[in-house]
Amino acid sequence: MLQKISDWFHNLSHYLLKRMGKLWLLGVLLVGISLACTEAPDDATKIRQRIELMAESIEQHDRDGVMQGLADDFRTREGHLSQDINRMLFVQFRQNKHIQVFLYEMDINLMSDIADVQLEALLLGSSQWLPERGRRYRVKMRWHKQDGDWLLSRLDWQAL
Repeated sequence: MLQKISDWFHNLSHYLLKRMGKLWLLGVLLVGISLACTEAPDDATKIRQRIELMAESIEQHDRDGVMQGLADDFRTREGHLSQDINRMLFVQFRQNKHIQVFLYEMDINLMSDIADVQLEALLLGSSQWLPERGRRYRVKMRWHKQDGDWLLSRLDWQAL
């Protein structure tokens, strides 16, 4: 009886492997068709994705990834320019081998080619695996749409 069950599973696995190539191709085609039929993301989604991408870049110590999201006229409330942010990131990346960014309560207010965003962020940093430092911030941003891309032009943050 066990031999019959084993033979049946063996035959079934060979059958599925032969069909798997065709099923895989069909699956890829279906995914491709569904992606082609999906609408382009709206502006709020694009901004949210850009913010999340910048947060991931911070976690990965990728200054270029962060800097690509800044507009040419970027500045903070304190008057820091993009080159100041670049230096600040350099220092923070050297001090914190591991950085984690958690974003929550994101509110996006769209006004044509301008968007105001408010969110809260929790930043954790450490030289080892366990967080040694952490702080919550309320973050205010102004984004401008330039040539179809959303770029960060103003930034303000306050520790909570």
